[in-house]
Amino acid sequence: MKNFSFYLLMVLFLGFSSVGFSQNITVHSDVDRAPKFKGKPSNPEKFLDKYMSYPEEARLEIIEGNVNVSFMVTSGGKLMEPKIEKSVDPLLDSEALRLVSLMQEWKPAKKDGGFVDAKVSLSVPFELSQEEKEFFQLLEDKGLKDNMPLFVIDDKIVKEYIEVPQYNVKSIRVMKGEKAIERFGTEARNGVVIVTTKRGTPPVR
Repeated sequence: MKNFSFYLLMVLFLGFSSVGFSQNITVHSDVDRAPKFKGKPSNPEKFLDKYMSYPEEARLEIIEGNVNVSFMVTSGGKLMEPKIEKSVDPLLDSEALRLVSLMQEWKPAKKDGGFVDAKVSLSVPFELSQEEKEFFQLLEDKGLKDNMPLFVIDDKIVKEYIEVPQYNVKSIRVMKGEKAIERFGTEARNGVVIVTTKRGTPPVR
């Protein structure tokens, strides 16, 4: 199991993940009015985007795709029985189920003037930005994926959560071996990813 105790990959590029939702909701029942989500935010795309936690290991392995989840919206407006209809990867499947399970408040479907149960499908896309994929590929090329390296931002060793937007990244370079240990100590035994910013290190979150 990889050690993600302080996982700076997400620190560098978290703000640039693209969750490319289309309004991809399908109602499988013959109804006069389809169910409507009532959560906050009420737009399903924005709701999923707000609460999505892209699995860290899936990021590292550059796993992407659309997970299709089906569920029942009851006549009382509650979501029940979510299940995977189209799988991508167990990591993404699990997160998609968690997200959909949060969507509990619905305006139920109507048929012939009354509220009825309706089966609904929702596509949950998981997409990484080009910057993220390039960064993870850099770690792969440098042999740093299995044992996480030390991260240094603007000459400071970072162990807290710091978000560095891509526009603030001036350069990223990798140091390995005895040279890295000599400069940064034994914590650098798995290599060092050195980030230099353009506008200074953002505050710790």
